[in-house]
Amino acid sequence: MPISKDVTTDCGGQPIGGTCSTVFRVEKVEGNCCTFRVLAQNTDTTSLCPFVATNSFFTMDTSCLCSIRCLSDTFVDCVC
Repeated sequence: MPISKDVTTDCGGQPIGGTCSTVFRVEKVEGNCCTFRVLAQNTDTTSLCPFVATNSFFTMDTSCLCSIRCLSDTFVDCVC
């Protein structure tokens, strides 16, 4: 998923002027819809936080959801 709405980003292959992420945080659940925040790898190697929050979101109809994989026993307390 792109962390921006930049249409020049191709996450299926090489990023074209953008970055991609496959890590998301559930922000809101309303009925069958779920809003996710895109999380990006933290580039600060001295930080204890593996991910940083972006300002990109997407909403998905969970009745169309085939599968989702949660992070193993992970609470990402550094994302706010």
